[in-house]
Amino acid sequence: MTTANGKKRPVRVFLDGQDYSTLLIQAGTHQVTPSVMGEMLMQDGLKRLQRGDYAALGLCTEEPASQGSGS
Repeated sequence: MTTANGKKRPVRVFLDGQDYSTLLIQAGTHQVTPSVMGEMLMQDGLKRLQRGDYAALGLCTEEPASQGSGS
């Protein structure tokens, strides 16, 4: 993550063993370091949340259907 003055600040993220192994495999597959892969994933996730895409959080974002009388 980068601050307003352009300096990077470390962010500590705790993953369980399975997720960490998957991160290492994906990072190696795509020729990036695990820290770069993690930062890219976090930035993408934040952008999605800012756009209103809550799918990864498992939250329903659809408006309930109106229940008009239809007369």
